[in-house]
Parts: sequence; C-alpha cells; structure tokens
Amino acid sequence: MSGELNILKILILKENSSAFYVHCFAHQLQLALVAVAKKYSIVGAFFTSVGHVVNIVGASSKRRDILRKKQSLKVVQALKVGELSSGRGLNSEIEIKRSANTRWSSYYGTLINFIAMFSPIIDVLDGIAFEKVGCDQKHDAFISLGLLQCFDFIFSLHLMRIVLEISHELSQALQKDDQDIVNAMDLVKICKRKLQDMRDNG
Repeated sequence: MSGELNILKILILKENSSAFYVHCFAHQLQLALVAVAKKYSIVGAFFTSVGHVVNIVGASSKRRDILRKKQSLKVVQALKVGELSSGRGLNSEIEIKRSANTRWSSYYGTLINFIAMFSPIIDVLDGIAFEKVGCDQKHDAFISLGLLQCFDFIFSLHLMRIVLEISHELSQALQKDDQDIVNAMDLVKICKRKLQDMRDNG
C-alpha cells in the first residue's frame, strides 16, 4: 500500500525485513500506459481536447440538462426507427464524466460515453458557440466544435477506444482478488498479441 497508507509499508518492513513492496498488477499496467501515451503528442493533445469538451459541456447543470434531454431524444428516435432495441437494462441514461489521470482506465469509460453522446455534444457546443448572449466559453466552444468535426479527432476517438478497450479488459482481470502471477502473465501476452494484431492488420 502506498499514498496515504504508506506508513503501513514501513511498519511491515520493520516487522519483517524480507517483505517487499509490489504495485498491484493493474496499477503497473496503468503506469505503463501513461508512460507510453505521454510519448506521443497527438495522443496527449487528443485527451486534452476531450477533457476540454467535457469541461465546457459539463460546466453548468443547465448544460448537462440540455445534453441529457438531447441524448434522450436521440435514443427515442433510434428506438422508433429500430436502430436500438428496448429491454430491461438497455439504453439507460449516460453522461460524460471527467477522466482521472490517476486512473487511466477511466478514460475508456469517458470515450465510450463520448461516442454514444457525440451528436448531442455537438448540439450543445453549437448552442454555446452561437449564443446571442456572450459567455466566457463561447469562443472555446466554437474552437472545440470545429475540432470535434475534423477527421483526425474522429479517427483518434475510435482508435483510442479500441486500444483502451483491450487494455481495460486486462486491467479489470488484473484487479480480481483471485488473480495469480501465472494467469496474469498469460493475460498480458493475450493483450500484447491483440495490440500487435491491431498494429499489423487493423
């Protein structure tokens, strides 16, 4: 344990000097993902842009309500034309959440919801950018609106969703209480194989 419970590590080491500290498997995966991602400016810029849009759209309860309403209308319309099926647990209300730098896997959830709510997000940004009454984020919304509709952003959005989906599966598996090192290493190999296959054939 580290962080606020770091003192526990020290106490254990005092009791047993042969004990050693090991990050949990999922945390090691997260550290590796962050280190690799930060090497590429395009990935860093993409996640900065996503965070910026989430901040603009979620800046007030009024904007979040508009986003929810537009998403609900989108779901109702999709149900009417048969694009979505109805049933228990399907089409529940979603929202875009800020991702946490300390939890790289939270970016996956943010991107899933971002894709699902893409057209309502565009509508809300459009409303902010072209409001007659000026607001602090009017120009930011205008810039973000243009950025979200360019090919590079859309491509990065879908590419990073796929990459994070592969690593998210591994991260979830590594957090299981009954996980052992042999199985964990097999899961890492499977994840690496999927990523390599995506690089070669995707």
